[in-house]
Amino acid sequence: MSTSMPRRPLVSGIDPSVRILGEESLTWPATTIVEPHCSVLLGKEARLIFGERVTVYAGCRFRSRSGELKIGDDVSFGPNCVIYEWRGDAVIGNGTMIAAGVVISGVNHGIDPAAGPYRDQPTQSLPVEIGSNVWIGMNSIILPGISIGDNTIIGAGSVVTRSIPKGIIAYGNPCRIIRKVDESKDGDTED
Repeated sequence: MSTSMPRRPLVSGIDPSVRILGEESLTWPATTIVEPHCSVLLGKEARLIFGERVTVYAGCRFRSRSGELKIGDDVSFGPNCVIYEWRGDAVIGNGTMIAAGVVISGVNHGIDPAAGPYRDQPTQSLPVEIGSNVWIGMNSIILPGISIGDNTIIGAGSVVTRSIPKGIIAYGNPCRIIRKVDESKDGDTED
């Protein structure tokens, strides 16, 4: 005898396989698309607010105990992104592309070995702010307390350990500024 979990009906563009805990803390308009095997786990003090026409590709996970994450219009999350513990609040601006495998975290554990196991030390919650028209490349990691300015590109595989201003191309581990978006690679500009 086979047992299967009942599938939720497709609500607008939300796949029935999407797992939601804390639905009362979630706001997403009818224009939202969430593909299969995503999860949303929200504590009683957490809020997740989607703008219009947000697309969440397969396997993405959103999880926070508290804080508010506000996502602008026309934002996309590539497959298997993890948006983790935005306890200090977070915002993602309009038109931003977050590629596959990106991790965004808003919390750190203590790092004093004398204070006992790291997992038991108090956490530090810091805000994360990602501007509008930002492109975060595949498998990048955005750490707590980071701000990324509008019109900025973060290269694939970057570990963003400090804030990046607007209109910049940056990449690496740790992520560093390479040049302004409007500069050509060799420094020449067109007339």
